[in-house]
Parts: sequence; C-alpha cells; structure tokens
Amino acid sequence: MSSFAIFTMIVVLAIVWGGFAYTLRIAIKREQAKKEGR
Repeated sequence: MSSFAIFTMIVVLAIVWGGFAYTLRIAIKREQAKKEGR
C-alpha cells in the first residue's frame, strides 16, 4: 500500500469516527434535556 492510500484511510476513519461521536453527544444532550424537563 502506498502512503497516500494509508493517509486516505486514516482521514476517512477520522471523519466517520468524528461524526459518530458528534451524533452520540447530541443524543446524550437530548436525553438529559428530557430528564430535566420532567
């Protein structure tokens, strides 16, 4: 594998992982807001 292919894989993984963590964070905030609302 070339270094470019490895670099591309790392970038794609970072974007996917970042989006996953961002979605989880929003979901947790919504759950906390629901509990506080009650």
